[in-house]
Amino acid sequence: MWKKIRNKKFALGLALLAASMAFAPTMTSAADDIAATQSERPAPPDWSGNGQPPAPPTDENGNPLPPPDGHGGGHAQNGRPAPPSGDGSGQPPTPPNGHGQPPQGMEGGVSGRGQDAKSADNLSASCIWDGKEEAVEGKTLLADAANESAVLARNGAKLTLRGATLRKLGDTTSEEDSNFTGQNAVLLANNSTVVLSDTTLSSAADGANAIFATGKQASITVRRVTIRTEGNSSRGLDATYGGTVTGEAVDIATKGAHCAALATDRGEGTVSVTDSRLITEGEGSPCIYSTGAIAATNTSGTAYGSEIAVVEGKNSITLDRADLTGRERNGVMLYQSFSGDADVGTAKFSARDSKLTNESGGAMFYVTNTKAEIDLEATILSTPDGTPLLRAAAGRWGQSGKNGGDVTLTATRQTLRGDVEADALSRVTLNLGNNSAWTGALNADATAKSATLRLAETATWAMTADAYVDTVEDALGDYSNIESNGFSIYYSREKSPTLNGGIYPLPGGGTLAPRG
Repeated sequence: MWKKIRNKKFALGLALLAASMAFAPTMTSAADDIAATQSERPAPPDWSGNGQPPAPPTDENGNPLPPPDGHGGGHAQNGRPAPPSGDGSGQPPTPPNGHGQPPQGMEGGVSGRGQDAKSADNLSASCIWDGKEEAVEGKTLLADAANESAVLARNGAKLTLRGATLRKLGDTTSEEDSNFTGQNAVLLANNSTVVLSDTTLSSAADGANAIFATGKQASITVRRVTIRTEGNSSRGLDATYGGTVTGEAVDIATKGAHCAALATDRGEGTVSVTDSRLITEGEGSPCIYSTGAIAATNTSGTAYGSEIAVVEGKNSITLDRADLTGRERNGVMLYQSFSGDADVGTAKFSARDSKLTNESGGAMFYVTNTKAEIDLEATILSTPDGTPLLRAAAGRWGQSGKNGGDVTLTATRQTLRGDVEADALSRVTLNLGNNSAWTGALNADATAKSATLRLAETATWAMTADAYVDTVEDALGDYSNIESNGFSIYYSREKSPTLNGGIYPLPGGGTLAPRG
C-alpha cells in the first residue's frame, strides 16, 4: 500500500545519527542515557535555527529542482533510495497486484491481518509497564534494538510520564506489525492509559512511529510534547484498532516517506490535537492521513512532499481554525484503496474558520474510488491560478469502470474559485449555501456522469464557461444570483422536469437551456 514502508531495512548507527544532529538531539548509548542527569533534556531539534525545515533543493540559478519523475515524487530521503513514484502521474503507485483491489482473500474493509501478528506480551521495550499504575518523572531512555520500544504500557497499565527524553534507533523487521500494532514505536500503549507531558521523543529508524495507541482500551494524552522522526513509516501520533490519542501543544516534524504527522491505520482510531504544529518532508507524508477520525484545532502545518490531508474510506478529518499547506499532488485527497486499512463508505472532510493552501499543480480537492462529502465554512482556499477547485475521477484504485468519485461539496459563508471537473465515471454536487460566492466552471467539458448545482438565496455564481448539468436548483427561483458572463447552462430534460424544456435568460447574456 502507498503509505507503507517502501524502503526496507537500512543500516543506521550512531555515526549517522551524529551526522544528523541538526535534526535530532544527540543520542548516546543506553548506559550513558540512563546515567545522565534526569533534568537535562536536549532542546527541541531545529533544522535551520528558525524552526523550519530546509527549502527544497535548487539549481545553480536558484530554481527548485524537479523530482526525478517530474511529478512531485522520487527525491531520495536522507540518503536512502526514494520510494517508487508509480507511473509518473504524480499519484501513489498501484497496489502490488496492479488492480487497486485487496489481496486475494480480502474483500475490502478492515481485515484482522496484522492484529495478532505479535501480541503485546511478546513485544519488547527499554521500560515496560505491565498492568500497573505508576507516575514517573525525568526518565531518559534509548531503545536501540530492532523491534524495541523505549516505553511500552500493556495489559491495562496506567502510566504518567513527565519531563522525559525518549529515543529510538533500530529498524522494524515487520512493516505490518509497526503500522498496525505499533511494534518499534518510541512509545506504545496497548490497551493501556498513558499521560505524557513536557517530553521529547525522537526516532531515527524505519517503522519507528513516535506515539502509538492500539486497542479500544488504549488512550494516550500528550501535552507540551516535541516529536522528531527521521526514518520511513515513522509517524507522529498514530492510533489503530480503536485506540485514542489526544494532544495539546504538540510540535511534530517528520522527515521520511509515509510519515504523516497525524495518522490512523488498520482498525480505525481517533486522534485529536489543539494548538499544535505539523511538519512533514517525505513523499506520501501529508500533515494528516486518516483511516479513522482525526481532528485538528488551532493547528498549523506544512507537508513539503505531499498533500495537505488524505482521507481513506469511511473515515474523517475535521479542521477548526487550522492553517495547513500541501506542496505535492493535490490539496486534499479522498479515496478508497481497498488495501484492507479502511472500511468502504463515505469519506468526510470538513474545515471551519481555517486556511488551506495548495501549492501543487493538482486540484484543491481530489476524489477517486469513493463517495465523499466535503464541508467548508468560512475557510480560505489558496491554490495556483488555473488549478481545479474540485476534481472527481477514476484513478489507479478500484475496479476499472467502477472507480470514479462521487462527491458532494457544501459551502457556507465561503468564497470559492476554480473549476469543478468530473470524468464519465464520476458524480459531483455543489451546494452553495448562504453568503457563499463561487467563480468557476461546472462540468465545462460535459464529461461528468452527473453534475448538480444548488444555490441558497444569498449564494452567487460567476460563470467562466458553459456548464452541463443534470439539474440546477436556485432558492431564489429566478436565477438572478447567477452572473453568466455570456455563458449558458445546459440542463437535462429528464432530470429537470420542472423546467419543462424551456429556455430562460440569465444575467449577463447567457441562458438556461435544455441539452441536445
